[in-house]
Amino acid sequence: MKFETFDTRGAVALVTGGARGIGLSIAERLAKKGAVVVIADLDGEVARSAAERLGRGAVGRELDAGDPEALEVLVDEVEALLGPLDIVVNNAGIMPVGPLLEEPLAVAQATMRVNFWAHYYSYRLIAPRMIARGRGHIINITSAAGAIHSPGLASYVASKHAATGFARSAREELVGTGVTLSTVMPSAVRTQLVDGIPFKWWERLGIVTPNVVARRAVGTLARRPAVVGAPAGTVPLLRIYHVVPEGLWLFGRSLFGADRTLAPYDKPARHEYDSRISRQAEIVGGEN
Repeated sequence: MKFETFDTRGAVALVTGGARGIGLSIAERLAKKGAVVVIADLDGEVARSAAERLGRGAVGRELDAGDPEALEVLVDEVEALLGPLDIVVNNAGIMPVGPLLEEPLAVAQATMRVNFWAHYYSYRLIAPRMIARGRGHIINITSAAGAIHSPGLASYVASKHAATGFARSAREELVGTGVTLSTVMPSAVRTQLVDGIPFKWWERLGIVTPNVVARRAVGTLARRPAVVGAPAGTVPLLRIYHVVPEGLWLFGRSLFGADRTLAPYDKPARHEYDSRISRQAEIVGGEN
């Protein structure tokens, strides 16, 4: 399908997990294209600081993306203050690492809550408003992990498969409404997400910067494709993966030293990021 380029001048854009990393890079690019950006993040203080630095009318707000009631309150506030949402970037996410049987249940639940359910809640709340206006573009940041498997990332992989499948299916339900949804599937990204992980030298070659992901994400506003990878070429490679026999796959992983659960990882180096995951797990614990 062909779409006209989405006009970002004066558009109101919401970016979840927007205070740092990929989210912040996306917010910066959208602002440079003339959009009024709302940076939403679990850390409200960092979100407000990021919005202040960004300028151009940007607004920073605290948001637990996995809380549908909090999301609705924020969206109502934003639309009353700035106008209808034109662009939504569902970027918030967490990536716990390590053996599955050592992972606390609350961490697994938090991973699904932030990486999948937040996308679901966002769509259910915002898509009807966009459809009623006949205008809107949703960008869901999932992961290359949403198309492959990896030991040491079982819950993360499951959440990203769910998010990717959901986005691709929801997109087709939007056909003819004037609203579009694009999925962005990055490889490993040079953010706190990869802190402390003992990557092999060849694995490091595939780690991209947040700016690469942001360029691909904001680039979907031009033709509004179903799915793009970051870097370019990621999606075709992921498709090839599905025709590789398991025996050959496991042999290759063993040959290149990739048959591991990403452990042991550098816990001090990963402390700050793990503390953010723990905060999400505490929220889940409080809800149960």
